[in-house]
Amino acid sequence: MQNSTPLCLRSLQSAVLRQLSAAAVLCCLLLLLCPLTGLAANVTVTVTGIKGKLYTNVMARLKIGLQQNNPDISAGEIRRLHTLAAKEIAEALAPFGYYRVKVDGTLTETDKGWQARYSVDAGRQVVVDVVDIQVQGEGKTEAAFQHPAAMFPLHPGDVLIDSLYESGKKKLLDQAVNLGYVQARFSRHLVVVRRANQTAAVRLTLDTGPLYRFGAVTGSQESITPELFQRFITFHPGDVYSLKELNQLQSDLYGTGYFSEVLVEPKLSLARNEEIPITVTMLPAKVNRYSLGAGYGTDTGVRGNLGWKNRLLNRFGHKTSLTMQQSERGSRVNADYEIPVFDPRYDVLGIEGRYFDDTWDDTWSRLFSLGIAANHNMAKNQYGAGLEARHEKYTVGITSGSADLLMPSAYWNLIFARDRINTQNGIRLTASVKGADNTLFSSTSFLQFRVSGKSIVSPMENWRILLRGAFGATTMESINELPPSLRFYAGGDQSVRGYGYKKLGPRDPSGVVVGGRYLMESSIELERRITPMWSVAAFYDAGNAFDDINVDLKHGAGVGVRMTLPFGQIRLDAASALSDEGKPWRIHFSVGADL
Repeated sequence: MQNSTPLCLRSLQSAVLRQLSAAAVLCCLLLLLCPLTGLAANVTVTVTGIKGKLYTNVMARLKIGLQQNNPDISAGEIRRLHTLAAKEIAEALAPFGYYRVKVDGTLTETDKGWQARYSVDAGRQVVVDVVDIQVQGEGKTEAAFQHPAAMFPLHPGDVLIDSLYESGKKKLLDQAVNLGYVQARFSRHLVVVRRANQTAAVRLTLDTGPLYRFGAVTGSQESITPELFQRFITFHPGDVYSLKELNQLQSDLYGTGYFSEVLVEPKLSLARNEEIPITVTMLPAKVNRYSLGAGYGTDTGVRGNLGWKNRLLNRFGHKTSLTMQQSERGSRVNADYEIPVFDPRYDVLGIEGRYFDDTWDDTWSRLFSLGIAANHNMAKNQYGAGLEARHEKYTVGITSGSADLLMPSAYWNLIFARDRINTQNGIRLTASVKGADNTLFSSTSFLQFRVSGKSIVSPMENWRILLRGAFGATTMESINELPPSLRFYAGGDQSVRGYGYKKLGPRDPSGVVVGGRYLMESSIELERRITPMWSVAAFYDAGNAFDDINVDLKHGAGVGVRMTLPFGQIRLDAASALSDEGKPWRIHFSVGADL
């Protein structure tokens, strides 16, 4: 029987069948691939059996846990990450000494998504039972390496903590480098863990290599003379190489203010005969700095400041500065010129000119002075001596006068504190002495000394105790011959709070405070930090200035608020003058560093 279907219709049917067959194949492939690739899904991860830093480290390493908030993760990817979870958990616990970790994990699909649960049995921590540290090379005879295991943080009986192991290796290497063995390395570094009894052996061999020494030091700069640059270098060619010395040189040069950038490079690749040449690259800094400021203090009133400082006046390292202050109580001008001498890192010859015009109550003083001093300034210890010529005119109560003095002086400061701005624990001690003789270009004779100190301790977190004290004495025939700038007064923000600035001291017949021969002050303050910026305080002050040994101390007490900033504290105090009738209150406002 012949097929009566037209040829064109048969062609159409064939094309349709081919399209349907292709669609069917595509659908089958999609059905097969869907379980593998999956559609978008979400996963919730729960880990039990561990807590604290163990849990934190596991969740930081567990990849399936890191994908909990990923809306685009597929079901296939969730299954793949689940297979890796047990290994990742074990690896996350190994640094804490757990090497026999058991993980029971399940992965289930719910209406709300996927739920991954892992129950962890960390087991016992591995304990170190052997610490074998050997030192080879030229440095094996160094005193520091005679008992290398003693400086290693892991000892027999300790839990095997990966971070302690790594820090111990670094400590040994750093010690070798600091001693001049810059090519020191570990020829053996093994940790053998015996899982059967949960013990481990640490075996290290440090090969120090040869001892290196400093070669020539060359500097690339034109800011200062080569002679001044060489005076900053504390080591010489042939000295044992020390990275600490290089860091100190970089710090010292940068601290001069002469340079905006200092780079000290040991050229190891150019070393010959174990001598390392050193190259110092220095970029010049902007030498002129200007300052403009305003402030307020209850001792000075409203004040404004204008300053200029030149950090490098010439290639010999000279510096100069000029500061001017105008306040409600008077005006001040200071001009300084500094010349580096001896050890330029610490020693300065300074020339200072001063002018001030001060007024308080019924006292007025105008002073001109010119002085020269040699100062030694280190971080903890400062001392110096100088000679000053001054002329001062003054009126104190019902008396007026003038004084011309050629005055030698000396001072000493001792400071122990990690942070002098915002101090947790520290102490400052200060002593000074000055005098003049009427046979040596002076209108009067006197000898004066003063000692003071301040201590800050933090007995517990967020608490500070501040102690302060001062004593001064002057020997001379009549205090009336001494200008007010050299007399002792008490009262004010930095003295006995509750009393006005220079309101305490001997008085003349008119009742004006004229200052005294002696000074005694003390203070105790308890401070409680409320937030990182704010704190409150309670204090008790005592002190006075006087002319004889019959001490009549005035007492003040109060409370205050402190605002801690990078440059120090802003202090607002309310203090009561306990020794005055009615115990009146006074507000004190001051700004400054702790020590």
